[in-house]
Amino acid sequence: TFRAPAQNVLDELGIPYKEVDEGLFTALGPNACSKLISAACDAGIKILNMTKFDDVVYRNKRVEGAVINWTPVSALPRQITCVDPISLESKVVIDATGHDACVCKSLERRNILKLAEFGPMDVETSEDLVVEKTGEIHPGLIITGMAVSTAYGIPRMGPTFGGMLVSGRRAAQEAVKMLSGESMNKSHRVKEEVAV
Repeated sequence: TFRAPAQNVLDELGIPYKEVDEGLFTALGPNACSKLISAACDAGIKILNMTKFDDVVYRNKRVEGAVINWTPVSALPRQITCVDPISLESKVVIDATGHDACVCKSLERRNILKLAEFGPMDVETSEDLVVEKTGEIHPGLIITGMAVSTAYGIPRMGPTFGGMLVSGRRAAQEAVKMLSGESMNKSHRVKEEVAV
């Protein structure tokens, strides 16, 4: 289920959908997901299977990459999986890890960032706020999707995914602007600031 204006993204990617109510659209999940993944791959994304986020690369008071490891390393006994993690350095990191907000929480554990935890479900309010608050939360780190809810304490989103698509598009636009030297969201929340 998607709320307007997310149908524009569906149109752009050739994802078939139908309008079930004014401003409310449905698409077949497997078809929509596979076309989203395909479009991301066509745009140049690299997907690393069987990997997990462990930590951030953090220098000069900014996020400069992600530390990853192979997923089986955490599932098998340590004696047989002594594999060092790998750091992937980057000019921009995007936390799209959902309610877990894994990248943001790695900063919170170090008292660099203060998160609020998501609130109770309110679909309309949440979808609008998720899009509005998508952006750079700390130098070098953009949040998108449900990670935004966790970071800012806004309501859970619920059953529609329009906000996810529009939030993802906004995060991509923010990343492009950051890489070209200008940021849409200049406010960074460090540990002294309380999320509202």
